[in-house]
Amino acid sequence: MNTSTRFRRVYAASLALTASLALLGSAPASAKASSAHRPVNLVHLGTHAGDKAEIVAYDWITRRAYVTTAKSLSLDVLDVRDPAKPVKIASVDLSAYGTGAVTSVDTRHGLIAAAVESADAAERGTVVLMRPDGTVVKAITVGHSPDMVTFTADGRSLLVANEGEPVGYQPGQADPEGSVSIVALDRGVARATVRTADFRAFNHRRLDDSVRTSGPGATVAQDLEPEYISVSKDGRTAFVTLQENNAVATVDLRSARVTGIDGFGHKDHSKPGNGLDTSDRDGAIRIEPRPVQGVYMPDALAAFEHRGRAYYVVANEGDEREYGKGDAKYADGIRLADLDPALLPAGFDRSLLAESEMGRLTVLRPAGAGDPVRSYGGRSFSIRDAEGRLVYDSGDLLERLTAEIDPANFNAEGEGDFDKRSDNKGPEPEGLTIGEVDGRLMAFVAIERTNGVMVFDISDPRKPVFQNWVRTAGDESPEGLEFVPAWQSPTHRPMLAVANEGTGTTSFYTVTR
Repeated sequence: MNTSTRFRRVYAASLALTASLALLGSAPASAKASSAHRPVNLVHLGTHAGDKAEIVAYDWITRRAYVTTAKSLSLDVLDVRDPAKPVKIASVDLSAYGTGAVTSVDTRHGLIAAAVESADAAERGTVVLMRPDGTVVKAITVGHSPDMVTFTADGRSLLVANEGEPVGYQPGQADPEGSVSIVALDRGVARATVRTADFRAFNHRRLDDSVRTSGPGATVAQDLEPEYISVSKDGRTAFVTLQENNAVATVDLRSARVTGIDGFGHKDHSKPGNGLDTSDRDGAIRIEPRPVQGVYMPDALAAFEHRGRAYYVVANEGDEREYGKGDAKYADGIRLADLDPALLPAGFDRSLLAESEMGRLTVLRPAGAGDPVRSYGGRSFSIRDAEGRLVYDSGDLLERLTAEIDPANFNAEGEGDFDKRSDNKGPEPEGLTIGEVDGRLMAFVAIERTNGVMVFDISDPRKPVFQNWVRTAGDESPEGLEFVPAWQSPTHRPMLAVANEGTGTTSFYTVTR
């Protein structure tokens, strides 16, 4: 019997017992919930079976949820007055505003905003502003490849992360600049104006060494790719993840200017507590220190304030650059064993190139001989201060928790596909949101590959405490999360909505203690 089969059989009986995290008491020491507070639970209410659900936003005035569908030019509208029985009541056709996909949606004060990209990277995208019934009020041209929209808390501004992904790096292929659009709504939707925060001022500035700019022939402004936005509590500053660049940009919303780019550094996986499972061919769960550096490459983030200081929490998913096709294809990843041995660091143990060790691990192509071995993502979530300094990183906790709670789905590709993603980015924390529950701040982290959501109490940014885990059968690849406070919720209790890209489902949960 191989080790993989043994893991499945040994834990099969326990899986039914751990659906609500009965293993909390035996979780790793750093993960235990404090005895002073009852752990937060996620209780499944209901699920809507849609088509490639990706991002979800909730309008508390109408008690409707708006869901983007990946690779589609429509927006689904769900009636969630009873979240145990969500009902699709409309599909808003947005094909008149773009040729790519509806990539993001947000709501505020009864106004709905959806980002629509063009299939042609050389063309700018559009943000469509709608009433809750889907009636379009105004369409606004923004930057290239709008990938995320979010309102400020007061609803007076709408921010757009324009990723500006290239078609490729061959002559004649478009490589637009990334940017952040700031749409002013304080004079009303009809009189909305747009300002653009670009990165051209950084074309000739020295950046932190860990800010990754790698596109052949690209300027810094072309290379930087805004992914996700969150706004500080005072509404003056936006924090913007630059995922492929391993950084976060700071944007002054009053001047519409990028004021800083903070590199995230690299995660030392050789240190105890920072281990990872690097092989999908060993038939086992082996989380251990390895001579590799993780490039955090954050995806979603959420800003918050603690004792008067600004922080943000990020999901360190990682992301390869892979553009073009055939002979024109550009890819910056390679399996470690396929790397020219002359490029390996001095003293690297060649026995680790075996498939059962690190040989199949996808790593970034090094810039030169002797550069450190670097893998995609941090397999973690982190908390940083407003200057980008690391306050907390979950280390290898996400993999250890999965191994303990749901080993059959450890680093899985899908349901029960054990260990298949260990040679890539492991659990892939991607989506993230925060919300207050009984006076304590919680972070909800979507683990894309293990198909679940983990909850952490981050009331003390330096000492997050693991609370719970939920994975609903039939939901795969959670991406978009929306926290609904009790006063806005149809159940009068805090609620979490989760859009699952893999299965197209949107699930709703009550957040309780």
